[in-house]
Amino acid sequence: MVRPDASPQDLKRDLADRLEAARAKTLWLLNQVPEEFLRRRVHSFYSPIGWHFGHVGRTEEYWTVGEALRKPLLDDHLSFLFADLADNPKDNRVNIPDRAGIERYLEITRDRVLAALKEADIESNSPLLHGGYAWDFSVQHECQHQETICEMLQLIQRELGPRQLPTPFPWTRGVATEMIQLPGGEFSMGSADAFAYDNEKQPHQVHVAAFSLARTPVTAYDWTEFIADNGYSRQDLWSKAGWEWKDPEEPDLPDRPEYWLPPTEGHYAYGPLGVRAIHPDEPVSSLSHHEAEAYAKWAGKRLPTEEEWEYAASAGDYPWGNQDPDPSKANYGLQAWNPKPTATHSTGATPAGIQDLAGQVWEWTSSKFLPYPGFTAYPYDGYSKDHMRGDHYVCRGGSWSTAAPILRRTFRNWYVPTYRQGLLGMRLAE
Repeated sequence: MVRPDASPQDLKRDLADRLEAARAKTLWLLNQVPEEFLRRRVHSFYSPIGWHFGHVGRTEEYWTVGEALRKPLLDDHLSFLFADLADNPKDNRVNIPDRAGIERYLEITRDRVLAALKEADIESNSPLLHGGYAWDFSVQHECQHQETICEMLQLIQRELGPRQLPTPFPWTRGVATEMIQLPGGEFSMGSADAFAYDNEKQPHQVHVAAFSLARTPVTAYDWTEFIADNGYSRQDLWSKAGWEWKDPEEPDLPDRPEYWLPPTEGHYAYGPLGVRAIHPDEPVSSLSHHEAEAYAKWAGKRLPTEEEWEYAASAGDYPWGNQDPDPSKANYGLQAWNPKPTATHSTGATPAGIQDLAGQVWEWTSSKFLPYPGFTAYPYDGYSKDHMRGDHYVCRGGSWSTAAPILRRTFRNWYVPTYRQGLLGMRLAE
C-alpha cells in the first residue's frame, strides 16, 4: 500500500490496483464452483454460493457509486437480489442469474466503481470519500467473501463425497504444547486507523494480568487424543449449552471436527478442492466454540480472552511487528488450500516466541463480541452493531484464506458458539 501522505493520484492508482487484484482472485474462485451448486443452498447458514459473487459487486457499487457519489445504481432488481436484506431472505437468493449473468454483473458494476474512483474527490471531508474510504471498504469486503466462498467450497465437496483418497501422513506428533509465560501489563487495544472497521475502534488502554499462552495452536494430532479419550461423550467436559447442542440423544451428534471424514487407515478432511490428507501438526480446524471450550477443559487449561490475545500479538500492526505479511511469516491469502504444519513460519513469531497468531486458522477466544468504549457504528449498523448483543464470541488472527490486510492484530471476527463451518481453531491459555 502507498504512504498515507501520498498524492490523490497515487492513492487512486493503489486503490484501483487492489480492487483489480481482489477481483482476479474472486473470478478464479468462481471457476472452482461446480455448475450444479451455483444457485443451490448447501447449508442453512449460507446463501447460495453464487450469491456471494454477485454480492461483492453489488456492495462495492452501492457504497462507491450510490452512497459516496449519490448516483443511481445500475440495476435495481439485481441490486436487491444481491443485497443482504431481511426482505431478501436466503431462500429467495436462489433466483440469481446464471454464471454468465453473474460475471456480466461483476464486469459492469466494476466499470462503474472504477469510473467513480476517477471522478471522486478523495480529499473531500466526506467520510466515504476521504482517502478513498468507500473503495478501501469494498476491497476488504470482497476479501472477506472470498473466505466465505472457501468455506462453502468445503461444504460442496462434502456433498460430492470422497473420490480417491490421497496418501495419508504418518500419524505421529511433531509439535507438543508449550506454554509461554507473558508478564502482563498495560497496552493500547483497538485501532485508530481510519480504514479499520467500526468494531475495532476506539483505541483504549487495557490492563492484562500475567498469563500463559500456548506457543502454537492446538493441532490435529492433539485433537485425535481428545477423541480417543472420549472427549465428545464426557458430559463433565462440556458446558450445559454445549452438551445440549451436541444432543446426546441424536445418532448424528458431532464426534469430530466439521469436515473430517470418519477415520480409516489415515486421517482426512474435505477441503475446497476435494478430500485431502490431514497433517498431524497442522492446526485443528472447523471447531465450534463449544468444542473449543470442552477441549480446553480436557487439557486442564482455558481459552484466552480477547484482551490477552491482542496483548500477545501487540508487537506492531501484526503479531511480529510492522512489516507487511509474507509467506515466511504466515499462511494466508490462499497460498495453500489448508492449514500448514504449525511452527513453520519462524519469522512470524512474536517477540515472546508465540507462533502462528496470524493466518492458519481463526482462534476462538472466551470473550463475547461487544462494543469497545466510544464505539460508533459505521458505515451501517448491520455489520457490527446488530451482532453486539452477547450471542457471539470473538475469533482472532485470520486463516489460510484471509487476505493480508485483514491479518492486522486488531481485526475482530465473531460467530455464534454453535458455528463450526468456518476455518476456526483454538489456542490454549492458563
